[in-house]
Amino acid sequence: MNIIGIAFAMAGAVFAALAAHKQHRAVHTTLRDADDGPTLRLRSFSRLLCQPGWLLGLLVMIVGGILHAVALGLAPVIVVQPVGVLAVGVTALFAARAGGPKLTGRGWLAIGAIAAGVVGFVAIAANNTTPTEVSGSAGLRAGELVAAGVVGMSLLAMMTRGRARGLAFATAAATAYGLVSVLTRAVLQQAQHGGPPSTLIVSAIAILLALLLGAWLVQQAYASAPPHTVMACITVVDPIVAVAIGAGLLGEASSISGWVAVSGLLCALLAIGGVLALARFTDHHGENVPPHSVPDSNKRPAPELVRAG
Repeated sequence: MNIIGIAFAMAGAVFAALAAHKQHRAVHTTLRDADDGPTLRLRSFSRLLCQPGWLLGLLVMIVGGILHAVALGLAPVIVVQPVGVLAVGVTALFAARAGGPKLTGRGWLAIGAIAAGVVGFVAIAANNTTPTEVSGSAGLRAGELVAAGVVGMSLLAMMTRGRARGLAFATAAATAYGLVSVLTRAVLQQAQHGGPPSTLIVSAIAILLALLLGAWLVQQAYASAPPHTVMACITVVDPIVAVAIGAGLLGEASSISGWVAVSGLLCALLAIGGVLALARFTDHHGENVPPHSVPDSNKRPAPELVRAG
């Protein structure tokens, strides 16, 4: 079942990348026309609802979410969630094909590091994790910790500007999405095993609220940072949150030995390093940034990873 779950998770990552590409372009266009600065206000958001590209991105995001939910029903959180890191590399490929920055050798090397790290981590996790039930107390505790993280990062975003603002909002969104994955697995388990209807309803409502909040925070992040940066942040933080909950609160890593844990950590660091490298350099070569998001004084040259196409 793990292999099938991984396949669904990979498909979900591709759809997530396409959604990010479409929605960022729509947010950028809306902010430019409205001249609202780096904040997506309700007036501008209402205009987004009329943007075909944004609506297409929303539809693609929903399909990707369904694929990811199926994956969570087939495999443990620790196995499924890291696969989403592949989305950042796919986002760069979509941008290049759409006339954006073309990847150079360093860009491909970064994507290769992401893929190798994810494949290694998932292979280790798939063979060494223990599927567990998501108890009500574990879900409640996870919700409390995630809520604190979302509030803290949102407050930090409001006090910053430029890419730092976008990163803070993206981190808040990723934290919320990490909880969604855990609660989705809980709902699927409750539905399969005939859990109490009240628990199922509460979990479903919590998932809906976390998804809506995360989606709003992502749009705010797109208003201040390029899609590579936003997607990179989400694909790093989201799995960290989900894996931490899976290992710390659900006990999915209880049977992992020391050397296996170290091997998994090294693979995770390789993937994270590739994500950060790709995000850092693509920010400086050819990717449009929303107006007012980065002061000219903050722009610095960076080593070439992409060539303007």
